[in-house]
Amino acid sequence: MSTRIILGLSFCLLIGFPQFATSSTGLPSDVRSLIVLGVEENLGMKIEQLNLPINKQDEVVQESAFDAEFFGLTSFAKSETPIASTLSLQETVDSEQLLGQLGLKKRFTSGLTGVLSLETERLTDNSSTEALDPSYRTSLLLDLTQPLWRDAGRQVNTTALQLAINRSRQTQLKYLQQAESLALGIADLAYQFSAAERVIVLRQDAVSLAEQTIAGNRKRYSVGVIPISEVQQAETALADREFKMSLAGQNRDLLLIALSRQVNQQLPNSLRDLDLAEIETTSPANLADVNSLYAQARKKRLDLQASEVDQENAALEKVFYRNQLEPKLDLRLQAGVNGLSGEPVDAATNNRYEGSWFDSGGSMLAADGLQWMVGLQFNMPLGNRLGEARLQQARLQEQRSRYQQRDLQEQLRSELSQQLANLQHSYQQLKIAEKFESLAILSLHQEQRRLEEGLSDTFRILSFQDQMIDAKIGRIEAAAQCRRNFSRLQYVRGLILESFNISVKIDPMGINDEKI
Repeated sequence: MSTRIILGLSFCLLIGFPQFATSSTGLPSDVRSLIVLGVEENLGMKIEQLNLPINKQDEVVQESAFDAEFFGLTSFAKSETPIASTLSLQETVDSEQLLGQLGLKKRFTSGLTGVLSLETERLTDNSSTEALDPSYRTSLLLDLTQPLWRDAGRQVNTTALQLAINRSRQTQLKYLQQAESLALGIADLAYQFSAAERVIVLRQDAVSLAEQTIAGNRKRYSVGVIPISEVQQAETALADREFKMSLAGQNRDLLLIALSRQVNQQLPNSLRDLDLAEIETTSPANLADVNSLYAQARKKRLDLQASEVDQENAALEKVFYRNQLEPKLDLRLQAGVNGLSGEPVDAATNNRYEGSWFDSGGSMLAADGLQWMVGLQFNMPLGNRLGEARLQQARLQEQRSRYQQRDLQEQLRSELSQQLANLQHSYQQLKIAEKFESLAILSLHQEQRRLEEGLSDTFRILSFQDQMIDAKIGRIEAAAQCRRNFSRLQYVRGLILESFNISVKIDPMGINDEKI
């Protein structure tokens, strides 16, 4: 394969494009401005763009698992419990309890769960052993539960959050991939549309040549120089060329419809001034080889970056599910203070806890009562088929993501080779088409002189005219194909937007956030 294609073509293809061009009507008039309009207006881009804030909110959902939670409880309970006791003449123990609780609960990324609660109650009963009735109790408790085995550590407890962050990254990559695909599609249609416009001009020139030939033949027929068949032959050629001009117009209109669809119908049917600079025919040189291009493309290709995120996700899930196979061992700690107050049953007895409900809070702050607890809680599922199955799924997913990454890399290398081959041959075909065009023009001029000298006829002159028109059309189509192949190569390299000096900036929390 020749090593003289891309650098020269990249220069030839890019020097003719302004930063942003519009026609006198304010409509886009070059490929870059069409791509900008497409990124801004294409409905597929708008749909994909909405996935950005949707996935960003998923991050918020996972982060909220570590938000503090305020809770409260109030209840009233009444009971009558039968008793049989030699110490009491009562047949039942009657009690009424009014309970209130307020607190904060928070889960930390280490797995620690902390609960701080303030609890107070009013209790009245008919117990003969209680010196206070009603009695008021207020307590402040701190409960801590720290996993020591399963669910211990930041990595395990933030797995869901990390997966959500990675999904957001992949959504951004997918959005940029959509922009790249759109850019390639618009560029491809724009080059075809521009070529179709020029083909129509050439078809019109062909019709004019046929009309001139008819006029000249009629004059020569009127003086008896040629037979009527030559006039009819020119008229037949005119009808054929008018038919081909109609087909060219149809092709141009269909391309414009397809192009307008890419930019959300923002182009009028009257668009005719799409300006694309002619491709240069200077021989390119100093082209990097496939291996160098492959090494560069691996850093730019968005699908490879997304595949790397898949591997990262699979590794995260594997670590998480391996942890879930472990027995659950939690350390539980509790510490608190409590206080008491109430109304004495015997008014003549001096009770130091005598007081109102609020006095139980003062008793608590004075640490009249203390409590603490240390414990271990152990759980182990028998068999744990669920954990084993999920871990096996994660392992297989990790292996699949590695295979997918390798497949994408091989596909990239293959696509680079294909597009380089396409570009080389299209450039060669362009050079041949240019040579064919110049020879066809020269041949027509020579045949025209022969006709003026009476050494040619209508059939030959019409054939040379067709040959010249076909040669011009062939050159235009070869130039358009060369441009299209270059854009496809840039797309494969991950440089399609960069080649048009376009940068798509993303605000994941926004909606109308693309900035070109």
